[in-house]
Amino acid sequence: MDSGLGGLTVVRELERILPNENIVYFGDNINCPYGNRPKEEILALSLATLDFMKKEGVKIVAIACNTISTLVDELRKHHEFPIVSIIEEACKYVAAGNLEQTGVFATEFTIKQGLYNTLIGKLRPETKVYGVSSRTLAALVDDGRFYDPATDAEVQSMLSILLKDHPQIKHVVLGCTHYPIVSDVFQKAAQDITFINPAAVQAEAVRALLTERSLLNNASKPFLNINTSGKKQPYEAAIKKLEISRPLKISIVNKGALRE
Repeated sequence: MDSGLGGLTVVRELERILPNENIVYFGDNINCPYGNRPKEEILALSLATLDFMKKEGVKIVAIACNTISTLVDELRKHHEFPIVSIIEEACKYVAAGNLEQTGVFATEFTIKQGLYNTLIGKLRPETKVYGVSSRTLAALVDDGRFYDPATDAEVQSMLSILLKDHPQIKHVVLGCTHYPIVSDVFQKAAQDITFINPAAVQAEAVRALLTERSLLNNASKPFLNINTSGKKQPYEAAIKKLEISRPLKISIVNKGALRE
């Protein structure tokens, strides 16, 4: 689940390492980005999506949205199925890498909550974390504006803000799943920086949990069902860019009805 189509970066990794699993996706594009909204509204929107997932009969949920992941402890109180937070897994990866300092690019809410700083600080206190937020990049990507002057400008702005005070940083976490969709834009703008995509480590955590609980599937023709409160076209463009190959169905869902 994600606030929009960014979670397709996680779908790509799940498809790669769990080829026999059926995947149900919900992207709340009509309300994207969540990161500019108040906590209470983000929580209500997220609970509505989890209720949708329950009705779909899922056995595990991967929260591919960093903004939603900041509220994972509260969300876990409402459902019995396991929920995997992309922030928790990304923080474990950074701590295991023994990095002395790292940047985090994310939405305003994610940076304001400071969960990356808190979790990495617990796992490896020596690592310094420097966050830079954006109000617009997630929305630009969600609109399918992958190669757009506004996208280039926002990426350049985020890098300039970070490197002005911390020019020595060599690793940056793309702390919004929309951002890896334009990872080529980031890499072109800063070729000497390693940009960390948390999608891969989250997918590994999902596989480990399914294995541990003996929940792995052996579907011979696994499906990908994409549900969105927005439009189909941006998904079609993102699926093509990410080279997701699994047979899929894209459905428009009335998110307002889910909240009633």
